Amino acid sequence: MENLKRRQILICLGLVILVLICVGVSYAYWRMTLVQEDNNRVSSSCLSIELIDETAPIKMDNAYPLTDEEGMQITPYTFTIKNTCDTFISYEISLGMTDTTSLNSQYVAAVLDYNEIQTLDSYEAVTIEGYKEGRVLQKGSLSQDDEVTYNLRLWLDEDVTMDDIDAINKYFEANVVVTAAVSTYNPIDFGFTKLADAMLVNEYQSTDMDHALTKISNKQKPNFLNSAPVMVWDEIHPYNTSSAYTNTSNYIGTSYEFNEDTGYYTILNYGDPQLYTDIDNETYASGDYYTCVGSMSMGEDGTPNYWRPTSCTTMYKIISAEEINVDSETRYQIQGYAYTQVERESDTSDRGLYVGEDDYGTTYYYRGNVTNNYVYFADVYWRIVRLNGDGSVRLLYDGTTPDSENVLLGTSLFNNYDTNHAYAGFMYGENVGTSYEENIQNTVDSTIKTQLDNLYNSTILTAGLENYIADSGFCNDRSIASGDGYSNETYYNALNRFTSGTPTFKCSSQNDLFTVTNEKGNQALTYPIGLITTDELAYAGMRNEKLNRLSYVYSKDTYWTMTPAYYSTDIRIGSLNYQGMVDVNAADTEFGIRPVINLKNEVEISGGIGTKNDPFVISVQ
Repeated sequence: MENLKRRQILICLGLVILVLICVGVSYAYWRMTLVQEDNNRVSSSCLSIELIDETAPIKMDNAYPLTDEEGMQITPYTFTIKNTCDTFISYEISLGMTDTTSLNSQYVAAVLDYNEIQTLDSYEAVTIEGYKEGRVLQKGSLSQDDEVTYNLRLWLDEDVTMDDIDAINKYFEANVVVTAAVSTYNPIDFGFTKLADAMLVNEYQSTDMDHALTKISNKQKPNFLNSAPVMVWDEIHPYNTSSAYTNTSNYIGTSYEFNEDTGYYTILNYGDPQLYTDIDNETYASGDYYTCVGSMSMGEDGTPNYWRPTSCTTMYKIISAEEINVDSETRYQIQGYAYTQVERESDTSDRGLYVGEDDYGTTYYYRGNVTNNYVYFADVYWRIVRLNGDGSVRLLYDGTTPDSENVLLGTSLFNNYDTNHAYAGFMYGENVGTSYEENIQNTVDSTIKTQLDNLYNSTILTAGLENYIADSGFCNDRSIASGDGYSNETYYNALNRFTSGTPTFKCSSQNDLFTVTNEKGNQALTYPIGLITTDELAYAGMRNEKLNRLSYVYSKDTYWTMTPAYYSTDIRIGSLNYQGMVDVNAADTEFGIRPVINLKNEVEISGGIGTKNDPFVISVQ
């Protein structure tokens, strides 16, 4: 293998910003045009990085300098860096201004992803051969076969005015330059041996903590009404027939629409609910008939409860249907074409570490399609959810191998019953249904808590690793938005927070913060193990009715949270479903267990930089 040398890899985006000012009676006309050239692949026998242009050129139609808010709405230039070499690399992304540039960099606002917006002259200066000026936009690292996508936005800064004479009739031309080399960065080399510290400095490959915390704190605040990353979906129409079963009548429409933002189909031109056999198969075969498959359950009074959706992520164009008998139950078998969705593109800019507040103080949490939060501990892999305010590190179970598709530790009902408000509890009172106060007593273990305790006993305790685990607590927020919590329809606050995009890391009450001996919580736990919350899923980038299969919390199998949603005819608990969105399900449904634990602040690493091929490895004695 040839000698590995530091090399500059030029992405010929041909970013050209032409700034023209035509003085009129009372307006200055500003025009910004950015032109990109062909996609590129740069490689050698020892280092290969793919640079893939994924979007149209950045265009600016507004005739004036933009505010930061307006600038963030322009279409970004999106490019992907992929390490196809068999060695670990570090890279530096810079913007190099060509000799033809006459516009001062102080007038150009620039941001990569959702980092802090700055004028170019505020970025770290770097010397790039062949360019009159260079500015460092980002540093990072990639393991073999890893890739990362960035979104670059450039616009005229809002503070530029006609008084800035040196900005008139100027020209700006720049290229993105990626400098890559075999990686030498490791947090341990700079004295960051604790996991809690290493995850912070690793975000921007910092060599001092103050730099890392400043960069993270200055990032733009996420919009929790959006998923992270923001995904765009195409509909697909397989021509092979599929079968679906339903035990109820449904809405059958003669047309539909597809929402590329949410990935949902909506049935149009439908009437009253119909039995599938109400329309003969000859008519089905010759026409356009669409349906979302529904279901039926029995209520407490023995009457059926029908779920007849008019929107869904998998829709059927019906070509035939017949009534059948399955396990002494009448159902309908639909033959048709399954219309579903496939990811077209995504804006991965809403990604990385962000800062928030929890019950203990400042917390730093991961959001979106992050690839640097892997931890190896207790012979399995975990993903870091956040650095808690007390300094402990919250981990989400992620399987036995770094590429495992099975990130669950078994399955469980949340509770054996769903017929009472009390079963919203991770623990609940013995006198079920007599009052809200009795329902939220923490004396009886839920079904899933029993399963988690067994898992903790057979893994952490058996391996003698209990001294590494922190007692930071897990929130089972049973605070009420409406209803009484024991006799009538009740909605819990967590559901309102999720739908309104206002999540919180703070637990509503000491009684709902489950701890072992920590006086900050209820001290009701046997072992310090729990589940993720829907608030934490929102922070991680998940939404309801917006598919997201790229956030690090996604799993191909549905798994439970420990957050109650509402009680109507049964108690509903939050879950993250296999389609990639937050959902609610009856507590007596069997779904996956994805445990959450907290590691103590003093826990150290023996190596790694948090990628799946080089995870942070917890040092155990």
